[in-house]
Amino acid sequence: MKFQDSIEYAVKSLRTRQLRSWLTILGIVIGVVAMVVITSVTEGVSKSVTDMLSTFGPDKMFIVPVNIDKAMSSGSGLGGSQMPFGKLYQKDVDSVASVPGVKETARVNYGRATVKFKGKEIDTVVYGGDTKIFTIFGDFFQIDIGRAYTESERRVVVLGYDAANSMWGKDKAAVGSVMQINGKDYRVVGVMKDLGNGMAAHDNAAIFVPFDDGKELFKSQLAANEVTAIYIQVDTGFDPNEIKDGIERKIASNHRVTLENKDFSVITADFIRQTVGSILSLLSELLFAITAVATIVGGIGISNTMFMAVLERIREIGILKSIGATDRDIQLIFLTESALIGLIGGILGFAAAVAILFIAGQFGVPYLIRIRWVIFVFVFSIGVGVAAGYIPARQASRMEPVKALGYV
Repeated sequence: MKFQDSIEYAVKSLRTRQLRSWLTILGIVIGVVAMVVITSVTEGVSKSVTDMLSTFGPDKMFIVPVNIDKAMSSGSGLGGSQMPFGKLYQKDVDSVASVPGVKETARVNYGRATVKFKGKEIDTVVYGGDTKIFTIFGDFFQIDIGRAYTESERRVVVLGYDAANSMWGKDKAAVGSVMQINGKDYRVVGVMKDLGNGMAAHDNAAIFVPFDDGKELFKSQLAANEVTAIYIQVDTGFDPNEIKDGIERKIASNHRVTLENKDFSVITADFIRQTVGSILSLLSELLFAITAVATIVGGIGISNTMFMAVLERIREIGILKSIGATDRDIQLIFLTESALIGLIGGILGFAAAVAILFIAGQFGVPYLIRIRWVIFVFVFSIGVGVAAGYIPARQASRMEPVKALGYV
């Protein structure tokens, strides 16, 4: 029997039992959808993080008043009651600036404030930062229209792309517009470029005011001379890891704590990359386990369908054997049928997954469909079909023609 004949025979058999065939195919579709969506979103998130880190750069770091390493190792989480929080102060900024190899430092204070524009009012995060932020992170926070504020200016604001263009509905906050922050007028002097990254939605909605304005806005939330975060740029030719160690020693001395019990963290690009990588890896393993369960269910469905097909077609198998069909021919017929179920499930599952990813992408979910995964999906779905149909096909091929013809 030619392979083409076995395909025609398999298609005819599937058409004869359409309802059962489609229910079996559905099991494969679910497994393929789960696999494609999980891998594509994971790849998309990974690429988004890599793109963001490429603008962050190995020469940049920032300091936050919390021991992230201790929090993660203790399992208390970023919101846990045992979270080792501390405070940063102006003296810490001065100490950091004195470390050899530190080119620039920038202070940031942030908190929630009421922002009002064109009659619309929202409660959002506002950042009060030195203008050097736009120098240190110039590749990331790029001014598209207008300019950054200067150190001497007050009551001016630089808006992220979304904060200017979509936060206020149909109204847009252009350069020269006036908005109220906690009841006081602020003039827009600059609008940043769209970061064009689903992972950067938070930064696209950023609202920056000068550091002194931030101190005034959040004076009830902060201690005297307190700084929420410190941004740093390392000079060319210096090792960022050595600079990090020097900074940690300086601030630990200021806070009178040991490095093991520090109440702050110096965050570098390597730290972010490793942390995000470990989280994505753990998440991928968990989701792949879910995918494996869906795949097993789909495979069991194919096996069940093929076993039923064998029982229903025993006399048919006997007739085929009596007119010259070999064991190999019979096995090929049933394997082709199960492989076809897997292939159809793979095609439909892939199409459904692409549709889901496209819709998710409209809501800012990053995804990336790689060619190798497309190939793997189809090989995998056919492989599941063949593997699940092997035992029923082997059982069918070993039937004795006389007994099969006499089966009632």
